Amino acid sequence: MMKPAPHINEAKRKEVEDVKRLLKEYTVLGVVNLQNLPAFNYMKIKYSLRGKIVLKYTKKRFMKIAFDESTDTKLTLLKNYLVGIPALLFTNEDPFRLAQVLKKSKSNAPAKPGDIAPVDIIIPAGPTEFTPGPMIGELGALGIKTQVMEGKIHIKLDKLLVKAGEVITEKNATLMGKLKMEPMSIGFNLVVTYQNGELLEGQVLQVDVEDYENNVSLAAGESMNLALFIGYVSKDTIEQLIMKATREEESLLHHSSFLKQLEHISKEHHEKKEHIPVTEAHKDIGYVGIGDINQDMIKKAGDFLKELTDKKIRGEL
Repeated sequence: MMKPAPHINEAKRKEVEDVKRLLKEYTVLGVVNLQNLPAFNYMKIKYSLRGKIVLKYTKKRFMKIAFDESTDTKLTLLKNYLVGIPALLFTNEDPFRLAQVLKKSKSNAPAKPGDIAPVDIIIPAGPTEFTPGPMIGELGALGIKTQVMEGKIHIKLDKLLVKAGEVITEKNATLMGKLKMEPMSIGFNLVVTYQNGELLEGQVLQVDVEDYENNVSLAAGESMNLALFIGYVSKDTIEQLIMKATREEESLLHHSSFLKQLEHISKEHHEKKEHIPVTEAHKDIGYVGIGDINQDMIKKAGDFLKELTDKKIRGEL
């Protein structure tokens, strides 16, 4: 027996159709969780993102109906990601860029009892604003070692108060409040993005773009060095390979002991008004005497090598 389609009135149908319209207009859909986000911060972030994204907040039920009625059947997978207080983001930004935009829009906030620590929360060593008194006992009860210096309480060593993923207790939250610590990050928590049939969860999208670009630049530089070292010929390396070959050729001409010996022999023949014999075979292979080599000939040889290499790359040889 077929399950009857849910009945919704005209106002509710409008909400569903609005979601379906946005799905067609934008290339990227994001699901965010607005749980624990104060109304003031919600409005502030929404205003700051105006022009970059379209935020659609409606009931989960309407979102699910819109996904079911869409021609893209893979959208139904998103129903599993409608957690907490979900809202939909629509944009043409790359999903990774979207994640960075949302990350930058977040702000720090004090911890409340029951919150989950997003990272390791550490009480740093150093001076505090507190004078000696009950505060010493309160810190000691949490395993924080202190000493009094210049009339103020100093924390001797860094103290790991709450590990990432653990629940923040009332005592920990109270202490962090007194120390004016704001370990929580509030904003639009990106749960998942969807683009052209591809789902990317929030954790996958948390990539530091600057570090990523630096790593790509480093890899490109190292690959170029390797290509030059092994003599790999390509359009990107040929210019530097020719320069490298020219430098090595010049170095060989100037520093080779063998060539120095030939120059000495040539000098002796010159003083005796003799000539180094050049056979017909030498002429056939383009032989020239060592004393005849000059920078112009080296340059011509380099140009000829470049011409042959370019032809090889183009497939003409």
